[in-house]
Amino acid sequence: MIKSIASINSLLVDIKTANNPLSVKLQQCGFDTNGNIGAESEYTVQTLLQSIDALAIQFLTITASRTQFIQRTSYAERKQVEEHLKKLFMCLRNTQDILETFKQNHLCIYQHSSLSYTTEDGTVKTLPLAQALDHLDMLKPFSRMLELVTAQERIHALSAVLETLLNKEYSSTSLAHEDDHELTEEQHNALELSNYLIKQAL
Repeated sequence: MIKSIASINSLLVDIKTANNPLSVKLQQCGFDTNGNIGAESEYTVQTLLQSIDALAIQFLTITASRTQFIQRTSYAERKQVEEHLKKLFMCLRNTQDILETFKQNHLCIYQHSSLSYTTEDGTVKTLPLAQALDHLDMLKPFSRMLELVTAQERIHALSAVLETLLNKEYSSTSLAHEDDHELTEEQHNALELSNYLIKQAL
């Protein structure tokens, strides 16, 4: 397997593993997982965690199509994805580490800001999870671009099925020479749809 894909897949598994227990751990420490975060309050803590999980699943699905993933991305793009995934994972792991020692280090919830807390000397700090927003946003354009990979694969598969159905009674050569009225309406519609899907996939 290509090194970059192997590293990306490994990070995605690590992210899912680190992300899964965070909601419960945050609540156990007293954080409000329904509190708003983000520049425009576009997330709650809970929806941020859900978005991270959804992104990990989406990338795992996309990278499963190894050839398409390699063809549709450059090495530099794959390294960018890898770097943001590393930083995202570090946000999750560092948050876990703080939560593990939250009570014994005499940390307290800072009520005026989600994911913020005060240290024993009164210093206000924010959990590293808040920084995950930046890396999530940087990864979104890649996930939207790569969604086309799976979409186009479905289009190719559907058009292949349609072509097979048509060729049961007519070879591709005879279809090219026979008039439309000699096809059944179902075959005619299938041929038109197949041609349309093929053009869209190219």
